Amino acid sequence: MNAWEEGFLAGLKPEKSLTVSEWADTYRILSSKASSEPGKWRTSRTPYLKEPMDCLGTQSSVQRVVMMFAAQTGKTEAQNCWLGYVIDHAPAPMLLVQPTLEMGKRLSKQRLEPMLQETPCLAEKIPPPRSRDSGNSQFAKTFPGGVLILTGANSAASLKSMPAKYIGLDEVDAYPGDVDGEGDPVALAEKRASTFTKRKILLTSTPTIKDFSRIEAEYENSDQRKYFVPTPCCGAFQVLKFDQLRWKDKDPNTVKYECEVCNKQFDETAKTTMLRKGEWRATKPENAGKTAGFWLNGLN
Repeated sequence: MNAWEEGFLAGLKPEKSLTVSEWADTYRILSSKASSEPGKWRTSRTPYLKEPMDCLGTQSSVQRVVMMFAAQTGKTEAQNCWLGYVIDHAPAPMLLVQPTLEMGKRLSKQRLEPMLQETPCLAEKIPPPRSRDSGNSQFAKTFPGGVLILTGANSAASLKSMPAKYIGLDEVDAYPGDVDGEGDPVALAEKRASTFTKRKILLTSTPTIKDFSRIEAEYENSDQRKYFVPTPCCGAFQVLKFDQLRWKDKDPNTVKYECEVCNKQFDETAKTTMLRKGEWRATKPENAGKTAGFWLNGLN
């Protein structure tokens, strides 16, 4: 068999099916411009991101993923891994919504462009924005098989402009209640995916005011997954809670966590192992369906 025949036959082989976390662990490079730990992405650094990310992959039957996370816990990085996965592995039209157009511009410049430029398989598909006719601008990234449109929740025209198989709705608690008299921006954006049977919609936010929070309402309508970790003292799985923190003489340097099962205390050095052995559990399995909800506080 000659080289031409080998190449032709290799092209007929179906591409290996990957989850979002597998794609990220294999291909994604963290830029020094956007990360305190540049280099190869490792999901094991933040193991609680694996399941939400994989629910966004093509193998999962989940259509909507809700991430009600504390600030600085990785929800935007999970979204960026999904974005890279779509561009490289499952191309289709994608809409990414930030609270405002200005925030969309900032995300594009500070987070997306470094990832696109420094992850080789993405750089091959989306040339730098300064290239002539690159199809890469601050608000639009064209790639083989699809396009990524970035917009703000304060722009009704952008939210209604195109059908999209994938919808990313970031920091939804900062969205306006009504946009340009056209209605709820989340509902407007989700309609863009209504014609796709295998659509994926991601909603993320740090919650704001209880009982008035968009992300809280979305989470309550999901299967309400929480991250259970085993304690080093007795191995009992539990969700980390702030009211289990203990310290002496109000000195934060003495803080320890008290196991709610055996009441023994341990310090933060145990957290890495606990998180690695943790698992998501649905606390409202009766709500299981097309929406998977994930809740995480700042102790993780």
